[in-house]
Amino acid sequence: MAETYSEPEFVPGHHEAEICYGGEADLHKHYTDCKKNPGHVNFIPVNDFNLDHLPSQYRDVIMLELIKALSALTVLIKVKYTSLERPKSVPCFSGQYPCYNIRGSDVLRTGTGWVYHVVKYTESDNKGTCPCGKCQHSDTPSKVWGEVCVRTATHLVFDDSEARQTRCVVGYDNNKSPGVSLDGWRVRVVDIKGDCCEFTCVSCDLELLDELDKMWRHLYDLCWKVRDTIAIFDADYFTVIVSHPHGCPKQVSVGQWTYRHVRRVLTTTKCKYTYTTCTCPGSSGATVYMVGYDGWWSSLAHSGSNSKGNYCGECM
Repeated sequence: MAETYSEPEFVPGHHEAEICYGGEADLHKHYTDCKKNPGHVNFIPVNDFNLDHLPSQYRDVIMLELIKALSALTVLIKVKYTSLERPKSVPCFSGQYPCYNIRGSDVLRTGTGWVYHVVKYTESDNKGTCPCGKCQHSDTPSKVWGEVCVRTATHLVFDDSEARQTRCVVGYDNNKSPGVSLDGWRVRVVDIKGDCCEFTCVSCDLELLDELDKMWRHLYDLCWKVRDTIAIFDADYFTVIVSHPHGCPKQVSVGQWTYRHVRRVLTTTKCKYTYTTCTCPGSSGATVYMVGYDGWWSSLAHSGSNSKGNYCGECM
């Protein structure tokens, strides 16, 4: 039976961004030497995930389609700079705030995020030319471009200085499919204590923008279809995470949420959850999908792990 706790009951834990002092060459080594989930047996490659991996009561094609749509919107995040503005400590993490000790460095950090929204601009919008890296070095930068809004954890992408040194990889589903990179641009929303962040990437790849926009709308519709067509079993607390553990190809893990932690801010209630769903370093920022969560669950990003299990940041 899941339980509800007030803020003092939450135990600060440790982040799950992957830090690679040796650059991308470290990622495979971290995967192989992982002590949290040796062998990664509870992670399912996204292309292999099927109905048999779902609990019997949720074994429905609509649920599977929703998880596939969420997977299509999940991105690998690579951050190549650590802001000087990071605080020394915050209540949601034990010890120093993540990466405080490498402020100002170009040490690579990887994590996960997901595409939350897409905004496209034409010449008539007067937004200028595309600020992506390709256009910045072109004599004919595109006047038609767009912003891809990505949600993740604040401890992964902290501010504008980090966002500008960030790349999001769409479609990294296996080692034969390296995916497409998007250039980070700016932070839109940051909640340090709640550990949730929304930042934008920019692109003039109109086909990719249209594809992501279509998939985001499809996911939104599927979320409500699941609520309308599948019985929600409160005792199951079914939870799904799609992430890039250790910066490697996309994986799906399933489990249950076990605790709801409540923090009240004036008239607003902020919640975060603890769950059994498997995560690893590199899973930071992955969206946490809990069936039936308030009808819409888009603000919950995986944050870290503590003595009670894995946990997400607070809803935005």
